[in-house]
Amino acid sequence: MKHSMDRVVEKVNGFDWANSELYAKWLAQSYYYTSYSTRMLAFAASWTDSTEQGYYRRSLQHIREEQGHDLIAKNDLEKLGGSLSEIPELGVTRSLWEPQFFKMQKEPAALLGYILSLEELAVKTFAPLHGKIAEHYPKEACRFVKVHADDDPDHVEEAMKQIEACTPEQQASIYANYTQTCDLYRLMLEEIESHASCRATEA
Repeated sequence: MKHSMDRVVEKVNGFDWANSELYAKWLAQSYYYTSYSTRMLAFAASWTDSTEQGYYRRSLQHIREEQGHDLIAKNDLEKLGGSLSEIPELGVTRSLWEPQFFKMQKEPAALLGYILSLEELAVKTFAPLHGKIAEHYPKEACRFVKVHADDDPDHVEEAMKQIEACTPEQQASIYANYTQTCDLYRLMLEEIESHASCRATEA
């Protein structure tokens, strides 16, 4: 687990955030996967056994906390002069969120691995990242990073509490999903760079 997180943190820190094309593409991909966040949480809640009231209630609370985060990414992109219509969803972005619905049908708590990986990544990187992007873009185009830098420490703590209350079998599913999510997020960043590089070569 630590290896996968260390690798994706290294990738985030080495990403060329001063490149407006890369930043715009990242915001678009962030919109695409976060647009499913509340739906995932609702799905997890609906599949949760009646004996697991703590996880059920936390999922409902988390829905309220995540409302509108996709629209913040979309607004940041538009403030840069970009548009979702010009930046399609990458296949690897879809592979980040799409398997979650399959996993939750087998084990609703598995979603905690996805949640923890993304929110821990934000805790480890988004505060300094906000400082970097604020040097290059208007503050109105940096809100997605700022919101997650401010809010996600509490979310990580909540996720860890939930994981500690899970059975060993549930924890195995959670940690597998955590590693998978870290790896796919890193690949998403690499694919964004690759697309930008191809465009530069064609030009």
